[in-house]
Amino acid sequence: MGFNYGLEKKNFDSQWAVTRKQYEDAGMSSEAIQAMYDYDWSVFNATRAYQNHTQEIAAPSFEQSEESYSPLMNKYQEAISVTDHYCETNSRFAWIGKIEDEQLLSALESLSELDLKILTLYVYVGYTESEIAGELGGSKIAIHKRIEKITKLLKNF
Repeated sequence: MGFNYGLEKKNFDSQWAVTRKQYEDAGMSSEAIQAMYDYDWSVFNATRAYQNHTQEIAAPSFEQSEESYSPLMNKYQEAISVTDHYCETNSRFAWIGKIEDEQLLSALESLSELDLKILTLYVYVGYTESEIAGELGGSKIAIHKRIEKITKLLKNF
């Protein structure tokens, strides 16, 4: 609901009539009273501007349809939402499930688990061939040959 300027201005003026009388009875100068009035008037205008230029973003309840979302909610729905992408590949190699190229994905899924582990450590984690050999308990030359084999397979894509 919008800001009802007429009603709010009427309420503001009636409250200030009472407040002005109290200030005068307390002995305040008319300049000080006017300064306080000017400040309250600027707050009133700022509140009015804020309420006129903002909308509630609340999502509708379960009984309401999606069309009853606030226009701002519709506009920013994607930006404020989080989508969980489920990957069917083994959790250690979940990065493979995020690949959108179907041919590349099928080629990666055709690799053995050891090749996938080597590829993950080499490309995704950033290990060197020596570190992979130490991690898997193999020789550096064997790891190098496997990486070359994987590279040849992947260069076709």
